[in-house]
This record gives sequence, structure tokens and C-alpha cells, in this order.
Amino acid sequence: MVRIGKWTLSNRAVDHSIQAVLIFASVFLAFWLNDYRIQVGEQRATEAVVEAVVSEVSANKAVLERWAPYHREISERLEARLRDDAEADPGEWEPFQPQAYLDQRGIFQEILTYDSWEYLRQSDLRLDIHRRLAVNRIFRQQEYVDEAVREVVGFLNGRELFDPELAQQNHVMFCRLMTELYHQEMALLENYRRFLEEFEGEDG
Repeated sequence: MVRIGKWTLSNRAVDHSIQAVLIFASVFLAFWLNDYRIQVGEQRATEAVVEAVVSEVSANKAVLERWAPYHREISERLEARLRDDAEADPGEWEPFQPQAYLDQRGIFQEILTYDSWEYLRQSDLRLDIHRRLAVNRIFRQQEYVDEAVREVVGFLNGRELFDPELAQQNHVMFCRLMTELYHQEMALLENYRRFLEEFEGEDG
């Protein structure tokens, strides 16, 4: 018998009480450990996705760093041609020849990827709102560059590209499209840089 104040408990009751407390504690601990494992797993998954985003943005930045100077050269050659022939009559222009401004690289032979962004949008990862918005913004802006590339390619595939009567107009249009592409690339490169500084700074 065990005496607690005015109460007297049998040894069996004490044993049952201890067992109940131990069972409760073990169940509570099991739930806590399970919840902890889930949180750790989610944290690791989130960190893996953030690393993938940083890696992908870095790779896309490298792509643009290779192509933007080339696109600037094309734009500058077109601007020079337009300046030189500014006084020429439209009928005196030679038919537009894109190969006069392009080399074997064409317009854009690499792609900007979106894999980590697509995964992030389809997952339930607990990425904080600030970083999630930053990721969305950088890939949304990347879409503007892709759209600018499509505009250029669409123009070069046009049926009236070699029409002699549209030679001057085609030069002007191609110049505008390449200049827009270049400026979109430079704006994205700057935002790539800021994005990577922010995210890599957080990791550090």
C-alpha cells in the first residue's frame, strides 16, 4: 500500500498509474519524433529545391552571358546599316539578307530552363513567401526573353522576308526586334545577379 496524503493506494493501482504514464509518454514521444522527422524531411526537401533553383538560375545566367554580346553585335550592325542608308530611297535598298548579320550560331541555339520552378509550383514545400515570390519573379522575367527570341525567329520565318519592296522595312523591324531582345537579356542578367547574391548570401 502507498499512502498519498489522505489517500491510500494499492501497489497494483500505483503500478497501473505508472504504466499509464509511461504509455502516454511513449505515445507522445512517438508522435513528437514522427513530427520532427517530417519537419526535417520537409526542410531538407526545401533546401534541395532552393539549391536547384540557384543552380538553374546560374546556368541560365551563363547562357545569356554567352549570347547577349552576340545579339548586341547584331543590333549594332543593323543600326549602322540604317544610319548609313538613312537618306537612301526605299526602292534603292537591296533585299534583306539575315545572313549578312548572323553567323553560324543563328539567333539562339541554347535554351533557358524552368525545371526547378515547375517543381516548386507543383510541390507543397514550405518555402517562405519572400523567397517564393523572388523565384516567381525571376522566372517570369525569363519568359520575356523567351518571348523576344520567339518574336525574332517568327520574323525570320516570315514569307515576306526577301521581298525587295520591304527591304528597308525589314531592316528596321529586325533591328527593333534584336535591340529589344538584347535589352531584355541585359535586364534579366542584372536581376539574375541580384537574385543569386540574395539567395547565396542567405546560404552563407
